Amino acid sequence: MKNNLKKDNILKACVVLICLVLTGCGTIGLAQEAAFESAYDNLAEEEEVDIYTSQAQGVLKGINQEEGTFTVYLTNGGEEKTLSYDGTTMVQDRFGSALTIAQLMPGEVISIAYNSNLEKAGSIEQTPGVWSYDGINKYYLDVGNSTLQIGNDVYGISRYAKAFSGEDEIILDEILSQDTLTVKGEGHDIVSIIVETGHGYLNLINDEALVGGWVEVGQSVIQQISEGMLLTVPEGSYVVRLTANGINETREVNIIRNQETILDLGDIEMPPVTNGKVVFSITPENANVQVDGVNVDISYGILLPLGLHQVTASLSGYDTVSEYFEVKEETTTVRLTLGEASEEASGNATVSGNEISEAETNTNCTITIKAPEDVEVYQDNRYMGISPVTYDKVSGEHTITLRRIGYVTKSYNIVIEDDGKDVTYSFPDLEPADAEKAQTVSGNSVTNVKKETTDSRNKTTVSGNKTTVSGNNVIVSGNDITVSGNN
Repeated sequence: MKNNLKKDNILKACVVLICLVLTGCGTIGLAQEAAFESAYDNLAEEEEVDIYTSQAQGVLKGINQEEGTFTVYLTNGGEEKTLSYDGTTMVQDRFGSALTIAQLMPGEVISIAYNSNLEKAGSIEQTPGVWSYDGINKYYLDVGNSTLQIGNDVYGISRYAKAFSGEDEIILDEILSQDTLTVKGEGHDIVSIIVETGHGYLNLINDEALVGGWVEVGQSVIQQISEGMLLTVPEGSYVVRLTANGINETREVNIIRNQETILDLGDIEMPPVTNGKVVFSITPENANVQVDGVNVDISYGILLPLGLHQVTASLSGYDTVSEYFEVKEETTTVRLTLGEASEEASGNATVSGNEISEAETNTNCTITIKAPEDVEVYQDNRYMGISPVTYDKVSGEHTITLRRIGYVTKSYNIVIEDDGKDVTYSFPDLEPADAEKAQTVSGNSVTNVKKETTDSRNKTTVSGNKTTVSGNNVIVSGNDITVSGNN
């Protein structure tokens, strides 16, 4: 009996213990569930915080993908700002479509949202409302007046505008009329200019047999050949035609931006000598000159058939002079000095009291290229001398090219006014060239070759069907140009 009672008490105790355990676990589970639901509700009620509260607009200077940064020129003050970016940075075009940051090129006008403390961009987009004109090859750039004429429309150039050639920033004076541009702006102001197609250089060597003849580089350049000329040519591939007395040759060349291509004409067979070179020295220099009744330009030597010819020089206010000369195989120099015409014939006399004197007009103004020193100077492809150099001033738009072995050849556009003043230019120093590789092209095979040379210019040598290319692209950045005029 006692044993049965004992068993009943033990059974009751176990039942009570099991109930307590079950009740406790349920209480703990309910408490945890309630706490989780409360935290979830609080999190859902919290609003997201935007940390990219700073806004700016500017012109993209460049992207450093290795460091994850980009640099922008702010259009509201010209300040340069560098920000970081990462995979969370949103990049869009002007229409809101997604882009990769690698698709943005220097010169792009962008709007950015960033955190000024972290110096990090949250979003980058092509600025809506910015217009863009591509493929512009007919324009007039007036750097002095900060204007660019496209067709009949004249646009102002913002004081904070930037210009780029490839990934390099350039100054506006480095843009030549031969270049093709992309222009971006707001309203009637230009904020960015990008050179789509730039220019390189063609240097003719061993061209003695062709002096006085003509060179045609595709449809881009047609010019009479003179000694020591350097042609500025739009980048691209061309057929070069060379014509002179008894010579009609063609060559193929590839012009690379900011690099020099050397066209070696030493393989051209010399025709029998039938012409001779004639150099004229006429005073005054602006006299009109005719040879055998045909007007000629005596700025440079000309080729004439061997034998006897007649030269006539005339100028208002001077007596006309005519004489015969003989052209020989060696260079012939013809010198003429015009005498002042009589008072009755000149028609340019002034009367003061009882004295009569001929009016004098001084039109001998000059251009001086002062800096950089010790570089070859070319104006409109023609050699003018080693800087500092001074030569006769001719008004109008001109291309000044500076060249020195071991440095990158550069060209600048200048506009010369007919103001009766001398003018002096100082240009930025030339950048050293960097040439480590050469490429030899023969037939259809291309071979990369290591090359060591004391002439480190970026250049291409073309002779017949064989082409030698040396040099890599270099970064060129220009400085301001100073212009001074003298009375």
